[in-house]
Amino acid sequence: LSQNKMSNQKVVLVLGGAGAQNSAVVRELAKSGSFLIKVMSRDIKSEECVALSALRFVELLEGNCYDEAVLVSAFRGVHACFVNTNGFAIGEKAELYWGIRIYEIAYWSGVAHFVYSSLPYVSKRSGYDPTHRVPFVDAKGKVCGEYKKYLKGQPTDKMKWSILETGPYPEAFLAAWAPTKDADGTYVFRMPIGSEGAVPFVALADLAWFARYILEHPLEFEGGLLSIAIAHISGDMVASAFTAVTGEPARFEPSSLSEVVKTWPGTKIGMAGSPGFDDPTLMTMAGQLVPWYTIWQESGGNTGIWTKDYNRLDRIHSNRIRSIEQWMRANGYSTQKRPPVLKTGIFGDPM
Repeated sequence: LSQNKMSNQKVVLVLGGAGAQNSAVVRELAKSGSFLIKVMSRDIKSEECVALSALRFVELLEGNCYDEAVLVSAFRGVHACFVNTNGFAIGEKAELYWGIRIYEIAYWSGVAHFVYSSLPYVSKRSGYDPTHRVPFVDAKGKVCGEYKKYLKGQPTDKMKWSILETGPYPEAFLAAWAPTKDADGTYVFRMPIGSEGAVPFVALADLAWFARYILEHPLEFEGGLLSIAIAHISGDMVASAFTAVTGEPARFEPSSLSEVVKTWPGTKIGMAGSPGFDDPTLMTMAGQLVPWYTIWQESGGNTGIWTKDYNRLDRIHSNRIRSIEQWMRANGYSTQKRPPVLKTGIFGDPM
């Protein structure tokens, strides 16, 4: 599965499987030609892994990235890494542990640049309000430095570190909350984000671009955090964009979160066989996602506890996606239903 490495290429190890985010990053890195990319997955025969293996400069490593011996072996000869752990699969406690342990093994192995894919520590930002505690979000925020300043407290002389703070993908969100066609022919987006709420969507294409840019500019992002998004997008914006792109009439109706919860299964999110599967920090959809949607209900106009500096993003990436209409056009979003892109442990769960 190994591709020939050119002499000037740097080896980048991508950890966390071959899901939506990592696959986008791998494709962007492979396209650049500047890196030899090693991707670790527990199932290298999966459809996505087979597709990635066909790319030039991509090598697949079969193994569990939550295994110390496997990590020690995988980090040999690696110049940089992109780490995106799956909090849905392993739970908050395990994600906190493995985020730190992966850093330690990378440091000991001589890695030059550690890039951690993170999310904001929303519990801390809300004053630890339990209605805003999203476990799969908080764990990453704790690792990256808002908790005991772990990553932000580490030196950068031997191994530089950088944080890429992401968010909900429209590829997942708008597949899960696709519009339904009413009797009058209007497509209705019913989403539990509130009439005044907004979601800071992160396009996978832009996420991958920023990940590559950080890896190509380690000095610029040494000991730094870059928080990305398209924009804070309301339900009305989504409906208007849909009409502009498809020509079909559309509207947004805020749905009741309490009613939506009744349609969700009571089983916990997680993948059997993952470390911590039996741990109480693995939660049901309601436990994970009610606070998640509560945050979006309070984020209209780039306010609340999940804000972004869009001017900074414009300076770094002048051609980034700036609107949900632009994203819909680039991704061919239409009246056709789309399959889910996230690996949550429950097929098709709304994200």
